[in-house]
Amino acid sequence: MPYLIVEYDHDPPISDEQLVAHSQSLEPCITARNIKRLRSWISVDRKKGCCEYHAPDAESLREAYHSAKVKFARVWPAMLFEGEAPPDIWPGAS
Repeated sequence: MPYLIVEYDHDPPISDEQLVAHSQSLEPCITARNIKRLRSWISVDRKKGCCEYHAPDAESLREAYHSAKVKFARVWPAMLFEGEAPPDIWPGAS
């Protein structure tokens, strides 16, 4: 299943209560679309954030966010890159 990243811009900075509310709103919407949240990050100043998912496709993830009424800046497909060598599926990798 593809990796997808969701980016957030928060102005004003997001509160703990808002983070919990967004997570609770999203849970049934992502579950219904066979999406799994892997990790989430929030910047120290709470103005930026991102979440990593396994999802069937970007459109399913966008639909989940729209259904949950949780705003986001961008959704983009990603490849997991760990270590010094590029992944085998990286375009141009030999």
